[in-house]
Amino acid sequence: MALILVVEDDPEINSLMALTLRVENYDVTQARDGAQGIKLACERLPDLILLDVMMPRMSGYEVANALSKMPETKHIPIIFVTAKSEMEDRVRGLEMGFDYVCKPFAAPELLARVRVVLRMKKLQEELRVSNEQLAQVATTDALTGLCNRRQFDRDLEDELHRAARFSQSLSLITFDIDFFKAVNDKWGHAQGDEVLRAFARVLEDAKRSIDTVARLGGEEFGALLPATGHEGARAFAEKVRVSIEKLQLPLIAGEDENGRETISITVSCGAAVLEHPENKEEVVQQDGLWVDRGEGKNIVPAEVIADALSNYNLSPLARELMHSADLLLYRAKTEGRNRVVSSLVELPDATPEIERVR
Repeated sequence: MALILVVEDDPEINSLMALTLRVENYDVTQARDGAQGIKLACERLPDLILLDVMMPRMSGYEVANALSKMPETKHIPIIFVTAKSEMEDRVRGLEMGFDYVCKPFAAPELLARVRVVLRMKKLQEELRVSNEQLAQVATTDALTGLCNRRQFDRDLEDELHRAARFSQSLSLITFDIDFFKAVNDKWGHAQGDEVLRAFARVLEDAKRSIDTVARLGGEEFGALLPATGHEGARAFAEKVRVSIEKLQLPLIAGEDENGRETISITVSCGAAVLEHPENKEEVVQQDGLWVDRGEGKNIVPAEVIADALSNYNLSPLARELMHSADLLLYRAKTEGRNRVVSSLVELPDATPEIERVR
């Protein structure tokens, strides 16, 4: 049952409109002035407002303007109620995007306009929900509910901008479930899907609200950790690795040929950390560049990074960080799996975006 708010200072007209609507089984709430109308609109969130234009202290236009500025009421449709002779008011209402009905009104006309506006509201709501669902499909992995590679890449570029602007570190971790193909081959793809969903739940439980976790494809997952240095990235990856190692996943088939009812899995992790030089104890400034004490390699200075990230396309830098994480993941695989391999990543001097700034 649609809820309609009637805001009308004339008691007789207010009661007549309310009665007309109730006869058609609408739920009606009534206000006698603009201030009370705003209060009820915020409290009840009606589906439609019938709003008198000429009221003392606060006109209908002022009420509509106030409601349009509040997030919870700005999308509520309004039908202005105005005198037949007030052509200017009717035109103004149409220009504001609202319908109108004239006083004295005929009940069939009032009800027809109410039905049209409510039908339009329903269609708009259905369209909004449909658009949200399409947006979710475009950015979400259907199997695990995590964001997909497309959204992860977008978030990575956003976080690179933020890391440069606020001189913060940024960590990117890639995960690969060990011997995942063997799971599918031995117990079937349904069991493999359950393994992927279980791993996604572990990532979701481990992440902070500012972190992004995603399924990058197949059995490979990613985590983007803003404002996180080398130590924090290793701690996150190790937490996920240990949680996965302890998991006992029930077999969908009940048990295998050896009588096992559960299976266990492990994961390999590669963590690439873009750590701001000011946050690193092992670097010192030398000849205008930050230099690593251990290896003596030049590290691009923070102000150069900030200039480059604010003026140029970030895609090459994002790809470089992702490539570094993938190489570290490959090392974890070749060194025996079920381990974390991490490294600080220097932005390459050969990157065109940085070279032009320097």
